[in-house]
Amino acid sequence: MAGASVSLVDFFVDAINLLSKDDPDPESKTEEMSTVNNSSNAVGAGTRTIAAVFALVPPVLISYAFPDVFLTALEEAGLLGGVSLYGILPALCLLSLRSADNSSETKAMPGRLGGGKATLFALLTISSALVLPEIVHVGRVVAEKLH
Repeated sequence: MAGASVSLVDFFVDAINLLSKDDPDPESKTEEMSTVNNSSNAVGAGTRTIAAVFALVPPVLISYAFPDVFLTALEEAGLLGGVSLYGILPALCLLSLRSADNSSETKAMPGRLGGGKATLFALLTISSALVLPEIVHVGRVVAEKLH
């Protein structure tokens, strides 16, 4: 959580530094971006404070206005994100990789998932079965909120 906050503050620092330059040449913006990323000591305390306010105040205000929204979002993102990241995407990547390179089917690779395509399709099916009801639930909740 702290890493995400620091990254968001750094993002706003970069955005403030880029927007504060009034050079109309877009190529100089790219050069400035690389110097901004390389010289974090050049950032003033005021810029960093403004960036921290932009990054941290909106989530705090939202959490005070809607106390249950954080846990709901964490629950949804945990299941959807975790299963997608560790179940669906790896299976799709391996299926794509194996279909693109048929010669690797005969090679023994260390750490390779046994069972071939059947295991990958099983992983994809189980992961999709876990995620699909949540996606339908979220869709219903959103539809109810809109009506």
